[in-house]
Amino acid sequence: MENIKELEEDIQNYNDLIKEFKTLDSSDFTTAYKLAQSSLIMADRWNEIMLNSVKYSKESDYTKSELTSYSYQRFKMLMKIHDFCRVIYRQGSYGIQNSFYGEDLI
Repeated sequence: MENIKELEEDIQNYNDLIKEFKTLDSSDFTTAYKLAQSSLIMADRWNEIMLNSVKYSKESDYTKSELTSYSYQRFKMLMKIHDFCRVIYRQGSYGIQNSFYGEDLI
């Protein structure tokens, strides 16, 4: 039963990160850096959950394949968030601005 509680905490942490990502502004590169770190760490955790899906499925109502698929989708999304936040951080930290033919966008 302890494994299910850990899984529920991981789901809550994932949902919290998604909420924070939804409010991310493209000029807030410090938050983007924090999200990039958090999403990479969380992706590693969801990869571990995917690996141990047999253990979790024994304690829940879900099959191994359902948990594996669910975990993999979370892992993929976290990796996309990580990549996106890395781009925002790089743009902000180097002072790169989006431009169109050399003119800054307003």
